[in-house]
Amino acid sequence: MKRFLRIALAVIIFIVLIIGVKMSDFELGKYDDFQEAIEKGIPYEVNTIIHTEQYNGVTIVMYTTQPDKDELPFANYEALAVAFFKGNDDKGWENIGYHGWDHYENDNMTVYTESLREHDNKGNVLHEFYVVFGELNNAEIEKVETRTKQDKAFEEAEIIMKQGRRYYLQIGRETIVRGLSKNGEVIDRQGG
Repeated sequence: MKRFLRIALAVIIFIVLIIGVKMSDFELGKYDDFQEAIEKGIPYEVNTIIHTEQYNGVTIVMYTTQPDKDELPFANYEALAVAFFKGNDDKGWENIGYHGWDHYENDNMTVYTESLREHDNKGNVLHEFYVVFGELNNAEIEKVETRTKQDKAFEEAEIIMKQGRRYYLQIGRETIVRGLSKNGEVIDRQGG
């Protein structure tokens, strides 16, 4: 009889746990839709979504946030960051990247570089690329170009307008960024 009671109690506890998890807002790393992925998958409060872009099956989200004053008490700026998601609304969304905003800034522009390196359980590369992005502060900068240290030619980055501010974004392995005037004069150059 004691054995029967223990088994019955274990089954009841198991059923209560399953019902509790189903009825709660508990997540196992997957989100039902893209909005939920942004709200719950990004560990910071998102102020503004600047841009989203698909690249090799990954959705890149560029956004702004305020740094946490407890973690960074002297951060007196709005940070620009990117998040990496894969999935869709049918199968769910998963955050697959690192979150941070190490950057260089001056009066002309900011330069952020984030990488995504994702491997399967056998060590095979699923995704490996960089995103170079930032904000343009100098109105004379009309074009942004990037290149790797090995490349000879620069590639033009996309310039994005959002709420009266200008941002740029380039995907690949670029480590050198330069801002150019209308006539091609280099106003600022970072990296390399």
